[in-house]
Amino acid sequence: MMHKVPPRIVVIGAGFAGLSAAITLADKGYSVTVVEKNKEIGGRARVFEKDGFTFDMGPSWYWMPEVMEKFFNQFAKSTTDYFELKRLDPSYQVIYGKDDVLAVPASYQALKNAFEEIEEGSSVQLDQFLAEAEYKYNVGINEFVHKPGLSISEFMDVKVIKAATKLDLLQSFAKHVRRYFKSPKLLQLLEFPVLFLGAVPKNIPALYSMMNYADIKLGTWYPMGGFGKLAQAMHLLAVEKGVAFKTNTAVQSIEVQAGQAKKVITAQGEIEADVVIGAGDYHHIDQHLLPKPLRNYSEKAGIKE
Repeated sequence: MMHKVPPRIVVIGAGFAGLSAAITLADKGYSVTVVEKNKEIGGRARVFEKDGFTFDMGPSWYWMPEVMEKFFNQFAKSTTDYFELKRLDPSYQVIYGKDDVLAVPASYQALKNAFEEIEEGSSVQLDQFLAEAEYKYNVGINEFVHKPGLSISEFMDVKVIKAATKLDLLQSFAKHVRRYFKSPKLLQLLEFPVLFLGAVPKNIPALYSMMNYADIKLGTWYPMGGFGKLAQAMHLLAVEKGVAFKTNTAVQSIEVQAGQAKKVITAQGEIEADVVIGAGDYHHIDQHLLPKPLRNYSEKAGIKE
């Protein structure tokens, strides 16, 4: 009796997206190889070591620790199996100018006191602002973020549709936050988190006040030993699941035949593939690795061809 050979999956990029995809697929029995151009695992969260010092090359702390904890829990693991996660206090500093610095305390009451010193009555406004933000966070995470997003039918649920009407999807974040606060300092503090989304507050939906809830109420956390500990933990789990890694291996192109990925071409040779997952830089994969007829965007126009 012949045993069916599992599909060969090649994941391009060993950042968090590539690692999580590789772990999940290997856990389901697929044969997975991760190809990474750098010698280190972690993508933009890799580390640089020099003279006994370790430097985070990208992120250095994170919010929403339950997201990563939930990921590891899927495989009967916990982040505590790999590293210690510590809440920072103060969370971070906001530097407004020379000798004008606000250390954002982990204690909510201490933060309310700091708000009140800057703008009278703002501590009460902060309560109301974060109550809305908490609702958006719970709905956004539980009803939207963890859905695969493969079909609109996933959201055809009375509960979800009703919740969506309260998420401020049409109002800008800039306008929303100004309903509660007037002080330029407080506005800068509260608008800071949405900059991670790659746009200015006036172009971001008010839904993303949920990031303020994550920041202020859920806290800022640091993996002891550096952010690379998280990438290292995912790497260890991937290896445990049987994922193969090829580092220092830059992908040159993806060979596609009859609409199906067949090979990943690298300087070191060819890797046979039934499925290729592009978890590296989107622009690079689309414009430089895919055959031109399969590219989604035009390099010149920046739009779908």
